[in-house]
Amino acid sequence: MQFRRQAPEAVQINMTPLIDVVFLLLIFFMVTTSFAERQLSLQLPPAETATVQRDPVSQLQVLTLYADGRLLLDEQELQDVAALENALQALLQDNPELDLVIRAEADASHRQVVAALDLARRLGIERVRIATRLAD
Repeated sequence: MQFRRQAPEAVQINMTPLIDVVFLLLIFFMVTTSFAERQLSLQLPPAETATVQRDPVSQLQVLTLYADGRLLLDEQELQDVAALENALQALLQDNPELDLVIRAEADASHRQVVAALDLARRLGIERVRIATRLAD
């Protein structure tokens, strides 16, 4: 007995679910980019509730950030962030429980402060403080 071979059906891919997903992604990106274009007007308040903390001076390392880009680590001027990283690593080898106090001028860029905080986190410094003064 001979059976007839049926001709194979052409393979088809249903594009409807793919098109639905693409449209959903398009809508998602359109909505999120319209929110991302808004800018917040932000006015930071003075630190009226700041408290004075007294710690042993030998454990504190003070990083001073100036508006003109200069960096000072305990009165020693550093050239750039790479030099700061090397200096902090050397201090961490001597004292793994290092406390870092960041003193930034009022006109210092936010980028400098964030770079210092990011560096402290990468190096594993857990206690980082930002020095402020009481509001007048």
